[in-house]
Amino acid sequence: MTTDEIYQYMISPEMLNRETLNDLKELTERYPAFEGGWMLYLKNLKNLNDVSFEQELINGAVRIQNRRKLYLFLNEQEKETEVSSVAPPVEENDEIYKLIFPTAYQLEADEKPEGGLSEIARSIQNKPAKRVRLIDKFLEAKPKMPPVKDDESHSPMESKSVQEDAGEEFVTETLAAIYAQQGYYKKALQIFEKLSLKYPEKSTYFAAQMEKINHLMNN
Repeated sequence: MTTDEIYQYMISPEMLNRETLNDLKELTERYPAFEGGWMLYLKNLKNLNDVSFEQELINGAVRIQNRRKLYLFLNEQEKETEVSSVAPPVEENDEIYKLIFPTAYQLEADEKPEGGLSEIARSIQNKPAKRVRLIDKFLEAKPKMPPVKDDESHSPMESKSVQEDAGEEFVTETLAAIYAQQGYYKKALQIFEKLSLKYPEKSTYFAAQMEKINHLMNN
């Protein structure tokens, strides 16, 4: 499976079918630490109502750093309507939530994540050339965490921003993993360095990823 195919399925997961399932399963077996591969594989199983979905979800969830992103991705609506300017909440699947968050199943419903990733991914992957420009721009940028005013701490606009940041982080981290798998270690390191600056709360995690890449470079 090529990089372009992976991005295409991230943008339009409804395209996942019986033919893509074997390729994604092979991808997870070959690169078990590749979170993007696991997310697509689990989404593929769910799309097909495959009998192995529940067991594979248990196996895959433990390999994914941010399980809330996984929950969002699996419950994302295939087609987003434009009837209202306010998007309806994603229909929550309690069984899936219970499998992904077994120790936190008693959380209140308003603590579960809402939103989707398709629009974020679609804005990044409109054209191959646009993706290249985005990557270059990201590597050249000097991201900073903007200050948040107290009276805006619970505003709808901030919630939207958090969801967009989560989607951007997922797509960019996936790109870094793909670069590393293809041997472009320096590019992968650059991306993880930028992510570490932009998301300091996950700097330890990104540092661990960079350490793994450096190990691959030296062996």
